[in-house]
Amino acid sequence: MEGIAQSQSGLAASPRSPGRRGRLVRRVILFQVKLMADGMRDVVMSPLSIAAGLFGLISRSGSAEVYLDRLMRFGRETDHWINLFDHRSAPHDTPSPSLDNIAEQIEEALRRDYENGGLSARSARALAEAAARLREKASR
Repeated sequence: MEGIAQSQSGLAASPRSPGRRGRLVRRVILFQVKLMADGMRDVVMSPLSIAAGLFGLISRSGSAEVYLDRLMRFGRETDHWINLFDHRSAPHDTPSPSLDNIAEQIEEALRRDYENGGLSARSARALAEAAARLREKASR
């Protein structure tokens, strides 16, 4: 957080600043989650598009493309929800749910838990202690 605040206020933070590293790690993790969601959507939509095309071919309704059009609209909606390449300029300002909003809510819940000494704080201490023991063993 400190590195982010410094960079926003115009002060240069060092490349080794924990704020910058933390922001980078957060962005990489969120991007991986978005890639997974996008891939899962594509896997599901591929057979659905074939089914929509087949239904359109055998349908006796006026518009043979109605099913595919619905699927395309669903694809656009999920594309905005996933926001893979941050094409929505301010995802947290939009009323519709998105992976960005969900990630912010999870992050805030973890931050509150950590500040209150909950499970995330105990986990962080345990990881720090384990890392210290590993460094101690490696230095011997």
